[in-house]
Amino acid sequence: MLNSRLAAPIVALAVPLLLYGGALVSQYGFGLHPCEMCYWQRWPHQAAMLLAALALLLRRNDGAMRLLTILAALAIAISGAIGIFHAGVEYGFWE
Repeated sequence: MLNSRLAAPIVALAVPLLLYGGALVSQYGFGLHPCEMCYWQRWPHQAAMLLAALALLLRRNDGAMRLLTILAALAIAISGAIGIFHAGVEYGFWE
């Protein structure tokens, strides 16, 4: 059974991993070429995956695991903010 203290770092790893994987499948599997802002969104996802993986590796240290999970969540939020900005550009709300 999943330990409740490991749930957050696992989610913090799974979410960007799935989103980043979906972007790669879209790019290489379906030929959808990413724009510059698509690449901008990938950097925080990569950082989140690294931070969440480190949190899981350091799970015996509660403080380190908590801090790394929070940083991973922040990176996911940054990617989301870039995604909102990106959508606004695509829909013509701003340049």
